[in-house]
Amino acid sequence: MLTISVKNLGPIAEGTVDLKPLTIFVGPSNTGKSYMATAIHVVMKALQGDSLFPPRRMFVGGAMYTNKAFGNLWEVPSEDSGFGNAAWAWAKQLKKEGLDPQQLTVASLPVALRAELKDIAVREMGKVRSDAISHLRQEHKRPSAFVTRGAEPADFRITIHRDEPLLNMDIQLVDEESADLDFDISNAEIEPSPLVLMEYEPELVREPIDVFHAVVSSWLDSLVAKVLDGVPEQSYYLPAARSGIVLGHKVLAADIVHRSARPRSSTDNIPTLPGVTTEFLGNLIRLDRRMRRRTTDPAMENTISFIEDEVLHGKIDLDESAALPISEIVYLPTEVPSESGEFTLDETSSMVSELAPLIMFLKYLVRQGDLLILEEPESHLHPAAQRMMARGIVRLVNAGVKVIITTHSDMFVGQINNSLALCNASRELIEEQGFEPADFLKPEQVSACLFKYDREQGGSVIQPLEIDPDTGIDEDEFADVIEAIYNESITLQRDRVL
Repeated sequence: MLTISVKNLGPIAEGTVDLKPLTIFVGPSNTGKSYMATAIHVVMKALQGDSLFPPRRMFVGGAMYTNKAFGNLWEVPSEDSGFGNAAWAWAKQLKKEGLDPQQLTVASLPVALRAELKDIAVREMGKVRSDAISHLRQEHKRPSAFVTRGAEPADFRITIHRDEPLLNMDIQLVDEESADLDFDISNAEIEPSPLVLMEYEPELVREPIDVFHAVVSSWLDSLVAKVLDGVPEQSYYLPAARSGIVLGHKVLAADIVHRSARPRSSTDNIPTLPGVTTEFLGNLIRLDRRMRRRTTDPAMENTISFIEDEVLHGKIDLDESAALPISEIVYLPTEVPSESGEFTLDETSSMVSELAPLIMFLKYLVRQGDLLILEEPESHLHPAAQRMMARGIVRLVNAGVKVIITTHSDMFVGQINNSLALCNASRELIEEQGFEPADFLKPEQVSACLFKYDREQGGSVIQPLEIDPDTGIDEDEFADVIEAIYNESITLQRDRVL
């Protein structure tokens, strides 16, 4: 399990979040829920596998192209290739001694090879820290925008931790080189077997060939898998106020295209958007231009259908008419005759325009193993629709998508609690209420955090909420508000009587 700790991040003084299949942020406005969600998104983007160990070497027409970051690591044995000679000597030793080459790990490598691979991993993880800081600066434009008011940039810190396999990484704005960085790759498997290297006997003066590159590249891929254990393959962020962004995305796209055709000086004053908003908007714009492949995963399809049928009462997709310069997101109500046609989002309710991008992301972008960060999924939804939306989120988690939500809805949390309680409910009750296995949640699947202002700390503190198998997530924050309204109502009624 990954945990993310922060200090002096926006309104947050300090706190730690355990990332589980479903992670829920609750608390008053302006306490840092979106800041924390953004920070997690930034870290996950930096840790994505395709950003580590970039393409190593290609052989084109007999010519060899090497990424300089890896030096002579990829050379087959030669007078100046320490790694190549050590790898070959190790393979020969294994063959000579008849050792079992199966289930070899980094720990079984000779000291020189272990040190070389660890150095590369350390260097690449250092780039991850730099990428995360770069993304933070892009998101908030300047350090003063994401460092807690009154704190110094040196006080800012994000820490990523995982127990097994060990991972500790600090992200700081200053003195980055001294930040903690530690991880364990000793149990990373070495596949394919180094004995593959014995399939040919190169001469020292001969041109390098593909087999060595393929073998060692696979070893590094094993390191990546070990370092990134538990890290989502992709991370997607759906910000709050999606309906407004969606309704304006065609105009924005057309304006960007128009401005990009002008001389550079005319585009210098284009207003900037926060990073997650820009990314969200970019994904929407590219949906009609990318080679799209709709999900074929049955669990994902069932989840999408559930949200469309039970919440939206209609289908969402793209109208890719040749007459349109940019594909239009459209809505087809279930209970409206087909001859009435499809409705563009500016002709629909705010509920439809708010949830339309979620459906598009689920159909064409989000896959099993990805992280989806969804702010205020209850926004613009009637309480009855909030209940169904909460069930849709549970089904999405059970389909294999990691989900983080921020919410202000007690009804939404209450329905999540019902999914937790289903694990102990009788079969008769489950069938009577129409629940399915996809509606069940186990306590170990859920992490919940309360963001609450602490006067002594000078900012909000993230407090973990207990997940009770019977009652679910503690809803005291919402209960306090409901109780305050009730007491106020009673006071007003008594006043009228008097």
